[in-house]
Amino acid sequence: MRTPRIDTERLTLDSILPSDAGAIYRYCQDPEIHRWVHTPDPYGLPDAEYFTGTYAASAANSTELTLWSIRSGRAMLGVIELRHEPLASATIGYWLGAEHRGLGYMTEAVHAITDYALSPTGFDLRRVHWEAFVGNHASATVAHRSGFTFEGMLRQSTVHRARRVDAWHASLLSTDTREPKAGWPL
Repeated sequence: MRTPRIDTERLTLDSILPSDAGAIYRYCQDPEIHRWVHTPDPYGLPDAEYFTGTYAASAANSTELTLWSIRSGRAMLGVIELRHEPLASATIGYWLGAEHRGLGYMTEAVHAITDYALSPTGFDLRRVHWEAFVGNHASATVAHRSGFTFEGMLRQSTVHRARRVDAWHASLLSTDTREPKAGWPL
């Protein structure tokens, strides 16, 4: 599915390009990325080239996955993906390079993507699902600030690095307000 370009006050959300391989390789040397995100570990330049080439091209030709690069000016800051599911639903995942965290970029990007995803003029979804490993407070903070409703923790529900781990779950419905909701483990 062609990646729709979305502009916010500070960001451009658009297609991942082969020229992003260097930035993605550099960002994926961060141990925090490997701690919280399903990536190869160790992460080599061929992994980044595969992601920005084959994987991104496959996503562009798929109805099951939409990938966005998060950019500020010419700088590539991180990635957001929506994994489309049956019956107008998708799961969101995201990460930023370490030097771009804590500046509100991801919250701004997630707001824009979920607004588009839930809009009748966008993907017209009814539900966006968020999942993160228990303890990933940075991701949870973004989901909380973006208006997701925390739904709980599922024990050993996700496999990461060949072991089962607990995961937090939340959702944002097309009918929800965007105000942060109570009940988050933050």
